[in-house]
Amino acid sequence: MSMSHGIQALKFTALHLNSKSGGHFRNRKGRFYSINVIAFVLHLSKLLNMSSVNLKENYSLRHLISFRVGGEARFFCEIETNEQFLEVKKKAIQQNKPFFILGRGTNVVISDKGFDGYIVKLSRSFSELSIEGSILKAKAATPLSRIARSSIQNNLSGMHLLAGIPGTLGGAIYMNAGAYGQEISQTVIEVKSINDQGQIITRDNAACSFSYRHSIFQENKECILEASFQLTLGSKDALEKEMNTVMQKRRDSQPLEYPNAGSVFKRTPQDFPGALIEKAGLKGFSIGGAMVSPKHANFIINTGNATAQNIYDLTSVIIETVFKQTGITLEREIIFLGDF
Repeated sequence: MSMSHGIQALKFTALHLNSKSGGHFRNRKGRFYSINVIAFVLHLSKLLNMSSVNLKENYSLRHLISFRVGGEARFFCEIETNEQFLEVKKKAIQQNKPFFILGRGTNVVISDKGFDGYIVKLSRSFSELSIEGSILKAKAATPLSRIARSSIQNNLSGMHLLAGIPGTLGGAIYMNAGAYGQEISQTVIEVKSINDQGQIITRDNAACSFSYRHSIFQENKECILEASFQLTLGSKDALEKEMNTVMQKRRDSQPLEYPNAGSVFKRTPQDFPGALIEKAGLKGFSIGGAMVSPKHANFIINTGNATAQNIYDLTSVIIETVFKQTGITLEREIIFLGDF
């Protein structure tokens, strides 16, 4: 039995005994123990839970990054509870180390030199979804694809076009992700997060300061826990047809057969980044194993042997070239962690 499973069993046993005994329970020898013992057991289980973080050092994250590149994290762990999050965040603050919450790694590149800090990943305990009427609630590690498909199954419109975004809810809220006219912010009722002091904060849509590929969580560095959404009734068949149409568009226009991280640059007021990059003559241009996709110029692909530095350098060349030709400065949408 794992440590976390043992803790859960301990909690269950204590609570079960308490509920069945009116404050006392009898052991095998017939002796009675008071509610104080129960309280002690529960307190002990909490302490054990807090110390059960499996912190790994110098941990390679290539298999967790969609580009399949990058170095090691100085510290890495999967967290199962809010208490574990606070424990690890406290360590990072005490050691003056950077701290990053990793979703599905679909919008992140970690330096080949590594990341000298803490990277945490939310476990499956943070991946839950429920629907009541037209309100959908989901925890931060829930995949967007699952949310979109579940909404369709329940005849709900408003998130069905997000099915092709290969990320989690937390990352989508953090970046205000969107596709084909839908953005995550359009249906948000409220978002719950936890700060460094362990306070659970609930913000309504307006308080999240959503804008294009932006939310307040990029500034306050809180950990997003869950969110609720107000959807509208629709036809399952019609919604599924719309989803399948945009999914086919993705397959036809995006280089999904190669490791990539989706759109590399944010949209500009003047034109789409892909069009600007293509006009600059950079479609198919490469540095090392990193290439501007011949299929979609706002995608960089790993052709097999790319490094994180190749990808970063390629984005720098694109920014410089497009600016020289158009006067427009492209802004990276991908998050680069570590030294480049």
